[in-house]
Amino acid sequence: MVRETSPSAPVGAGRVVLRVLAIVVGSYAAASALVAAGAVTLPLLGVARSDALTLCGILGFLIYLALALWAAAERRLILLIVTLLALTAGGAAVAALISLSAKA
Repeated sequence: MVRETSPSAPVGAGRVVLRVLAIVVGSYAAASALVAAGAVTLPLLGVARSDALTLCGILGFLIYLALALWAAAERRLILLIVTLLALTAGGAAVAALISLSAKA
């Protein structure tokens, strides 16, 4: 019997390396950007700055774990990369905008 593979399944060493990099580096970048966004947003809501940093730092491990597990389970590589890039850019943009507006 001939076994067919789906076009979304990773085939070849290049796709495997790209997927592993997306899982490890992309999930870390997205989690750190979301942690930074949370750490600058929570003080605006009345949370003490040290408490916000501690809470977001602790939640960062769970965010990274959740993103890495989702990235490992996601079959579509393009969706994985686009989602991780969007989360990273969005979190970094929120953190940058809030921190710049707070200094002004």
